[in-house]
Amino acid sequence: MANIYMGRNSCYAINEGIYVAPGPMDLGRIAAHLLLHLRDLRRGWTYDHDCNRVAMDRDLFETRSKYLVKICRDQGLGNCDDAEVLINEVISTLKLPKWAEDMANKYVVRVKSIIDFSR
Repeated sequence: MANIYMGRNSCYAINEGIYVAPGPMDLGRIAAHLLLHLRDLRRGWTYDHDCNRVAMDRDLFETRSKYLVKICRDQGLGNCDDAEVLINEVISTLKLPKWAEDMANKYVVRVKSIIDFSR
């Protein structure tokens, strides 16, 4: 069972070439997850924990997004209330605020190609 969004071995890293930097589920990582959740919602599909393609509908989007608050609280982090406010805003507007998008981009890692195309 793979992580879908976080880490070098996640479904996203393997199939999309991007992933959320591993670490505690703080506000920046939550924003990064939301960025990818919104991407999945727009295109209409995502991955399950076996890295199989599955439909991404509004219900799954909300469920995955709200689960980030639970992870934050389970880890005992201090900014979980701010994260919950952000998540509720994103769920209602289907848009990541600019400040959160800027924060998210610091936690999204792009996988470097193993082939050097510069020559």
